[in-house]
Amino acid sequence: MENKKKDRNGDIRIDYENIDVSNIMDQIKKKIENQPKTQKSQRFEEAEYSGSLPSFPPKHESPQNFKSKIKNLLLKIMKPLSPLIKLMVLPVHQELRDTIDKLDHANKHLEILGKRQDRLDKKVDEWASRVNLAFEDLDKTKDCTILLHNLSHNLVVELTKLKIEEENLKLKTRIMEKDFEFLGQREKALEKKVFK
Repeated sequence: MENKKKDRNGDIRIDYENIDVSNIMDQIKKKIENQPKTQKSQRFEEAEYSGSLPSFPPKHESPQNFKSKIKNLLLKIMKPLSPLIKLMVLPVHQELRDTIDKLDHANKHLEILGKRQDRLDKKVDEWASRVNLAFEDLDKTKDCTILLHNLSHNLVVELTKLKIEEENLKLKTRIMEKDFEFLGQREKALEKKVFK
């Protein structure tokens, strides 16, 4: 089944089931050849093949060209006055030189101060490390002091206990001495009774 697509200017036949591109291109070329040429293309072809070159528009002076001419004119006028201008500019030049010298001097001072600042920073870092070590030593001594305090407290407690035990033992020995004396006296009394 062939489907035909009709264009306004002519027929172009397209078989949508079996598309043949070369056939479609041939039909388009024939259609273009059959169309009448437009007047624009004719004018272009006439101008191209006539052999005469197109004329350029007349030159207008651009503002850049005008400015450069004025600049050159002013430079020519000022040329005889250039020594006077240099003389007038000399104090400004001298002030610029003085300012540059002052800035150079200030930069050197800033470099020296920067070096001093670096040295001071190093010293501060050294002192900070020393202070940190001192604080670490203080922490160690604090811990040791706490341990010694606990040890001395425990020693006092133990010595107190030993003192109490010693006093108890002294009392017991005194009691035992009295008992021993009592038993000795009793023994003597019994011996006297028995041996009489």
